[in-house]
Amino acid sequence: MRIRKNESGQVLVLAAIGLTALLGFLGLATDLGMMFRAKRNLQTVADAAATAGALDYLYNQSVSSAQAAGQAAATQNGVTNGTGGAVVTLNSPPLSGYHQSAGYVEAIVNQPNPTFFMKLFNINSITVTARAVAGTPGPSLDCVYVLQPTGSGTMTLQGSFAVSAPNCGIIVDSTDPDALQFTGAGGTLTAGSVSVAGGAGGHTGDSTPPPVTGAAPVSNPLSWITGPSVPGDCTITSTGTSVTGTVSNGGVLCYTNSVTLSNVTLNQGTYVFESGVTLGGRVLTGAGGATLDIVSGPLNINTGTTLGLVAPACSNASTADYCSGGGLNGLVLMEPPTNTNTLQFQKGNSCGSITGIIYMPSAQFYMQDSGGDQCGGLNLTTDMVVGQLFDKTSSLTIASYSAQNPTTSPLREVSLVE
Repeated sequence: MRIRKNESGQVLVLAAIGLTALLGFLGLATDLGMMFRAKRNLQTVADAAATAGALDYLYNQSVSSAQAAGQAAATQNGVTNGTGGAVVTLNSPPLSGYHQSAGYVEAIVNQPNPTFFMKLFNINSITVTARAVAGTPGPSLDCVYVLQPTGSGTMTLQGSFAVSAPNCGIIVDSTDPDALQFTGAGGTLTAGSVSVAGGAGGHTGDSTPPPVTGAAPVSNPLSWITGPSVPGDCTITSTGTSVTGTVSNGGVLCYTNSVTLSNVTLNQGTYVFESGVTLGGRVLTGAGGATLDIVSGPLNINTGTTLGLVAPACSNASTADYCSGGGLNGLVLMEPPTNTNTLQFQKGNSCGSITGIIYMPSAQFYMQDSGGDQCGGLNLTTDMVVGQLFDKTSSLTIASYSAQNPTTSPLREVSLVE
């Protein structure tokens, strides 16, 4: 009886029971924490796979190619389909959600993750799932890309310049401390945003908003555009050196010699200049628009030239293929990466309008106001993808072509939407 009434040691028993419960909750919390961590990591994989697939689809218009790109991105982020029980599925278009249409890519990633304390209850692993959808919901928010990766002054603004891109961004890729250079204190730069991989030097107070320096550089957003292959893609070849009047094309017209276009109307198509071109008088594009492709040599503009150049626009905004009339979708002026000749516009030697994307990833776009304006300046509805940009005391106002042509511009932005 005395043994039954002895209460010594009961605290130890209760403590042991409580400690066991606490250890159980600790084990459950540990396993759940590991699962949440695995979920976050897997979401990164799904985001990367969907984005890579959507980018590939934008460039190649192939579901199988987009799926392969998505699988490769998943592998680069540590999850390979079929390895360790992982399943990576790429669907284009997505099979569920709010974006079940072409141009969007859905990535679903499943991966078993081992448990620790839950093994005591015969639960050895838990499958974690992550899903993402990416696509091209609209045009790029940036309208000026300066792509040269090194060197000072890759974008130089000098004197009493006035550069305005109020509704879109400017990106400078050079990592040099003076990649964006302001010379003097008499100019103004106004943009939706100004992003520089390197630094900005000079009178940076001319910029509104101030430049954001040290930003991550971007890749060429139109790198998939190569233009016609000469002579293989030439539907017409000309050896002439002077052209006037109306020029019929309907395909790819190639000029092998240096040629002067004076008082001409270029009907729809692509015009390839293998040895340079000079523009004079009035140079216009006809209905449907045209692309001028300077494969080699310079583009020269005579004093008093009036331009009325418009890019062709296709109904399918996600392809670099030619429009039905032979022109490259959205591109009005281009130089391939192999041509580094400066494209120069001087107030006084050119006026009128240019509507379309200016694509010259290895060359400099140069604007100078030397006085003597004869017809009201040059109006640009464009997006620039250039190697360098130099504005010397000139007024440069950019209205984004892609923003005004959101359903046809090839310069589009891939983003995660789910």
